[in-house]
Amino acid sequence: MDTIDCQDMEALERALEALAPGSLLRGQDREYLRQDGGPDLRTSFTRHGCQPARMFKWWHYSRIILATYVKAFDGLSDMAIDQAILQHYGWRSFFLDATSDPTVACWFAANSYRTESCGEMIEDCWGDTVFVRRERAWYEPAQGEGCLYAISRKALRAHHLQAVDLLEITTREGQHRCARQSAFMVGPLQTNLPDDCVTTCIRAPNAVFEAYSSRSAELTAERLFPGPGTDPVMAALLSIPWVKIELEGNDVDDKFGIDFFNRGLPLPEYGISNLRRLGSSSAFYRRFWLADSIKPSMRFDETAFFLTEETLFHGTATGDMRFPRLTNLAREHNGLAVEIDGLVRHPYGGRRSAYSKGIYVEAQPDGAILLTELQTEHPGARPAGFGITRGMYFMPDAHGVWTRVDHPEQCDCGNVMHHAHHLTVAEHFEHALGKENFKPVRDRVFASPNVVTQSDRQALQWMDLVEGDPGMMGEDTSV
Repeated sequence: MDTIDCQDMEALERALEALAPGSLLRGQDREYLRQDGGPDLRTSFTRHGCQPARMFKWWHYSRIILATYVKAFDGLSDMAIDQAILQHYGWRSFFLDATSDPTVACWFAANSYRTESCGEMIEDCWGDTVFVRRERAWYEPAQGEGCLYAISRKALRAHHLQAVDLLEITTREGQHRCARQSAFMVGPLQTNLPDDCVTTCIRAPNAVFEAYSSRSAELTAERLFPGPGTDPVMAALLSIPWVKIELEGNDVDDKFGIDFFNRGLPLPEYGISNLRRLGSSSAFYRRFWLADSIKPSMRFDETAFFLTEETLFHGTATGDMRFPRLTNLAREHNGLAVEIDGLVRHPYGGRRSAYSKGIYVEAQPDGAILLTELQTEHPGARPAGFGITRGMYFMPDAHGVWTRVDHPEQCDCGNVMHHAHHLTVAEHFEHALGKENFKPVRDRVFASPNVVTQSDRQALQWMDLVEGDPGMMGEDTSV
């Protein structure tokens, strides 16, 4: 690796011009070295570790968001590529950030990243007061010396590493931050980037990098990190339901008289502004179970409910379509609901206040099995009824292997990924049935061992106020 020290912009310009054509660049506000003196270029996963439950939730949302807004994205891409994209929104991945634009690289070498928690009291669409906590992010001019690494694509190929061009990912509307940053992702990496992949390290005072990047008047934090009004990916991530912060002590909520919420997926927000009041498409989830709102003579009064953690909804599956335990349960009960402790937002669909609460399985008179989604209306902080969507039908064989069959009541939405994910959840539940001992809570209600089975009192009171049958939200919700 060559090292070039630049004390003024003229020297920096010469150093950049001397780089090999096609080099990828990584700007840092300071240089980090290993104990042996080599460049410390590790991924966020390596530095901070992995949180599996949150990782799978990020990945789930990345697929449906990108499939909704990005051209030619079918939601079936490699998980590593999804990670690479989401790293630009605050998630950890096995990739390193890089850019093809030297001006962008110099901007990052000139500015230091900062974050802090902030919060405010706001109102939901009903005028109910809640306290929300967010992570404010910004860049400020760095003081000292930064560095810029030049990375060889040829050397990456020799190590079987990818240089993923995120410029190729274009949205149908607006523009995501990866395009604004001419972003590439280098990896996936399990350890440090091999030293021979770095051809040159350019060191210079942060002010020199700033002088170079400021030649482009448009290169600002606002442009590099566009807000939700411009970036549809960011807007979709910000629409994920808020989650109540469970404080210790049974009387805490009564003491404060207000509930505290975090974003469902914590992510840094640039150019943060006061929220004041949010509309009906922003949900504030307090733990509640639809099973607790069932009353005699309701649509689902004979349905068996299995309460599970939200993690059951996210992640991958083998797709082998083998569900012997689930098939037997469906035939034993008059409807079976697998309910998660959470709300899942779909960026597509008609009703912006409708969320997934799990899946619903029902044996048919002809032996087929209906697999569909359990949905709830949840405008603002109040649950307001639930139901099932139209789904797909499957015929199980003697070994519990399902085969898709046509049915006059099947869903015709055309969203293959949406219904395929119901099979993923079904496989997760099938696995849980073989591994976990679901404990009975009461008649026809069972819970996974790690689930908190108590519903929020306020949420249940709001469900009781729903006019008519809260279990009759409507069975045909277009997706």
